[in-house]
Amino acid sequence: MATDSSNLLINYVLSLLLKKIVVPSDYHNQVEAVREMQSDDVSGLVDSLTDFQINSASVDFSIETPNAEYTRILKKWLDTINKDYRGKLPSGIQFIAEQYFRERWKYSSFPVLKIMEWKTMNGLILPTRMSFVDGESIYAKDKDKEDVIKIDNYDYFITDKTDPKNKLENNCLFSRPYGRYFDKYPIPYLIKRGIYHNWKIIQSIKNKETEILDQIIPYILLIKKGFKGNTIDESKSYSSEELKSVVQQFQDLMNTLKSTNVDDKQIKSPVRATNFDEEIKHLIPDLKSIFEPGLFAVAEKSILAGLGFLDIAEGVSQSRKESILNPKLFIAETKKGVKDFKQIMKELLLLIRDKNEIHTKYNNVETHVISSPVNVFISDDFKEKIRQLYDRGRISSQTAVEIIAEVDFKTEVMRREKEEQDGISEKMFPVVTNNVEGKGFDLPNEEPATQDKNDKELPDDKVDETEKQEYNLGKKKLVGAPYSTIQSLPSYIKKKYDKASQNKWLKIWNSAYKYMLKKTGNAIKAEAYAFRTANAKMRLKVKSKENE
Repeated sequence: MATDSSNLLINYVLSLLLKKIVVPSDYHNQVEAVREMQSDDVSGLVDSLTDFQINSASVDFSIETPNAEYTRILKKWLDTINKDYRGKLPSGIQFIAEQYFRERWKYSSFPVLKIMEWKTMNGLILPTRMSFVDGESIYAKDKDKEDVIKIDNYDYFITDKTDPKNKLENNCLFSRPYGRYFDKYPIPYLIKRGIYHNWKIIQSIKNKETEILDQIIPYILLIKKGFKGNTIDESKSYSSEELKSVVQQFQDLMNTLKSTNVDDKQIKSPVRATNFDEEIKHLIPDLKSIFEPGLFAVAEKSILAGLGFLDIAEGVSQSRKESILNPKLFIAETKKGVKDFKQIMKELLLLIRDKNEIHTKYNNVETHVISSPVNVFISDDFKEKIRQLYDRGRISSQTAVEIIAEVDFKTEVMRREKEEQDGISEKMFPVVTNNVEGKGFDLPNEEPATQDKNDKELPDDKVDETEKQEYNLGKKKLVGAPYSTIQSLPSYIKKKYDKASQNKWLKIWNSAYKYMLKKTGNAIKAEAYAFRTANAKMRLKVKSKENE
């Protein structure tokens, strides 16, 4: 019965609040209401979860093309967008992306990218200054009065003054993620999902709590005069006038105490004396019903549902169920935001192509907008599956590094190149932990001996099978290895080394290749390992000669 009464109370309070809650129907009033909600989020949910969504979606964006020079130019452009603002705005595509997500999820949900300036960079005309417009400042005007729905039936302006100089047209990219393209204005995300409505319920309840606290504090002081026996035998009872006199005496004492100068030691604290029993109590009302958590539960669950957290009841036993929040819709919406921003980047590339019609070698190049994964939603099980796919050669090294290690791939490439130059790969080569007798293999740090100290060929009984095959590789054809002669070596190796060094490089490469192929059975891994080993060992040989 107590639970039913509590639920009735909650439903009654909410029904009274709903009569006062009004959600604006006009676009600009809706955006203003959303801004008010973000400035003082009494729910503690909306601002924190939308910020989390923005941070999760702010991944790395890049553009890749088959043309290395074109890719380099576009990368430099993405890194230096808005650099001319000299610190007034952060430079780079990442800041532009964050602006988009904020406008999409936290404010107007009407992201309009305005290009303020085009400049020539490495022979290409590129947009170097651009920013998303404050959606609240956008106003629409009908182009004509025909009763025909058109996609471009409205002209849009910055501010409500329809001056041609304020018009948003050629250098603007419009996006309506939560509305139709022929709508005059979109509906803000936080309004459309019912989040603002439920936030107003929580705000109203908290305002009522504040009003009650303001009325209760300062506290009530209760004075009891006499005792119960006085009234029973009627030996003494107090009239209304006498009680009023007692109250006035205490009020005078309190006023005197408040006005006492603590620095004046001559003034003593006020004292009261009475010839009958007297009791003083401080009354603090029971506020439990006012601060009942159940008053907020319905509205809070509705806010979470609006943001994409579904409340699912799972059975733990036949008589017990637990509530679990499933964030799949929240994750899907976050990923959709990343996908939509990539579409904006594609539209930018089309504008760039139109501006650079004379550059046919670039205009005919296929471009790909790339984004790094939204790592915050990736589980350990998913990472393990990615690692397995990488081991099988089904995904790239970049994908594996970005998803599994969650580090920047380009940084890792630079670090690996430096390690190769410094010979760290060889120094940190894993030690041999399993060397089965009768089934030996060549250590990558040791070149097979094929000649004696007088540079004469070793007899067959002094050389194992691997050494026999690798001896005199410049003359004999090696079965099972990619490089049978020095003529088949990569061109950069031929240019870098003389014939003697080429022969050494070939020996090291084939030995390392066979070793890793025998160990892993993976030809791709064996080839990569062979290149690292051969190049590193040759660098060490060159350094040792220089030191001599």
